[in-house]
Amino acid sequence: MSPDERKPSLLWALLTFLLPVAIILYGTVFVGVRPPILPLLVAVAVAGIMCLKIGYSWNELQEGMLAAVGRIQLAVAILMLVGMIIAAWMASGTIPAIIYWGLRLIAPEHFLVSAFLLCAVASLATGTSFGTMGTIGVALIGVGGAMNFTPAWTVGAIVSGAYFGDKMSPVSDSTNIAATVCEVPLFTHISSMLWTTIPAAVVAIVGYEILGSMHTGNLSGIGSINTILTTLEASYSLSPIAFIPPVLMIILAYKRLPVLPVMVVCLVSALAIAMFEGATLSALAKQLTTGYKATTASGELNKLLSRGGLMSIMVTILLLTSGMAFGGILEKARVLEVLLDAMLRGAKSTISLVGATLVAAYIILLGTGSQILAVVVPGRAFADAFKDAKIDARILSRTCEDAGTLGCPLVPWSVHAFYILGVLGVSAVDFLPYAFLNIAVPVFSVLCAITGFGIVTRDGKPVRSLRSGKASNAA
Repeated sequence: MSPDERKPSLLWALLTFLLPVAIILYGTVFVGVRPPILPLLVAVAVAGIMCLKIGYSWNELQEGMLAAVGRIQLAVAILMLVGMIIAAWMASGTIPAIIYWGLRLIAPEHFLVSAFLLCAVASLATGTSFGTMGTIGVALIGVGGAMNFTPAWTVGAIVSGAYFGDKMSPVSDSTNIAATVCEVPLFTHISSMLWTTIPAAVVAIVGYEILGSMHTGNLSGIGSINTILTTLEASYSLSPIAFIPPVLMIILAYKRLPVLPVMVVCLVSALAIAMFEGATLSALAKQLTTGYKATTASGELNKLLSRGGLMSIMVTILLLTSGMAFGGILEKARVLEVLLDAMLRGAKSTISLVGATLVAAYIILLGTGSQILAVVVPGRAFADAFKDAKIDARILSRTCEDAGTLGCPLVPWSVHAFYILGVLGVSAVDFLPYAFLNIAVPVFSVLCAITGFGIVTRDGKPVRSLRSGKASNAA
């Protein structure tokens, strides 16, 4: 049977895509299976059976799954390193020091805004959402816990800030990939994203300020915060050398060194500090494997600080493997290709093109769980359509990131959502309503398409002037 004969019909492609997704959502949201390994495995089986009906052999589908799983080798290596780094940064006093100064300097009512801004600055400087969440994010979870904030609120603010930088930083992989795929100069791409990202950031800040003002847990927690501060002072040196690992991370990441060597340096520097403070090599080896176990006088503080280690990340790796296997089947059987082709046929105007690009990116995310594919596939698929409509490619690259980069952590079975669950301990289903930036950016993307603001033609002329509010002659 030829490849064209095995191409699924639009109806069958929809069924093959929607039924497994519905199974995952049902098992995760309604049944409450956490972590959702079983729903994912059932989805893989159902997708495989439906693709066998098209004419694909099991060996071909298995080949697709293995190819997809092969793409997460770097993510798995990063996850393993992050698990060890968290334990090492606990042992070195780095995270306790960040928690200590966070509790001293951040007012509870402004905590969520502060968490958003801190993560935004860190990820903007380093270009990595993973690194930001795995280090500063973990410390902020501790600060939020001490202030009695709901973990989902805190993680929502952390995710919003971390992905602001992941999207806007000139040293971010996703930013550079989107610009390259759509053949747009890097800083032209970044300046175009200001139209959708800055208004969304303002909305996020206002949202976190309102959410923070609604929080009343800090009133009953002031005494416990003071106890935690006193216990931290008694249990850790809190010296300036504890801040060497995060400073090194920011400097080396900004110099665009590869992520794995940067993380190894962060790990080794923390281990050296821990040994300087009196930790033994055998104790550190055990902590890197099974996690750091705090032994302070405060049971509440021990809960905040006991985390990390290789074993803490194994469930996340299993989830990643299952999710990518599901996506690999849909790719191999051309299910996603059929869905994208159907969307392209009806997209002609600016509004329909931007809307179709957003939807396409979300379909790729739901189908594969891969941020990079959600940026690359629509960027390639819609390039000619934007060109035919005389819309500049910077609008395409921006839209790919508006959905692909920011939407990835919101899909419960995506690579990024599993990473967040493994490192910060909160699932996408729980933190999604509070990831204000990730939700707001696509809304502003659509608003720009509707109003014409921020839309540029291929000859570089704005469709609508910000000064006059009127359409230009280029429209």
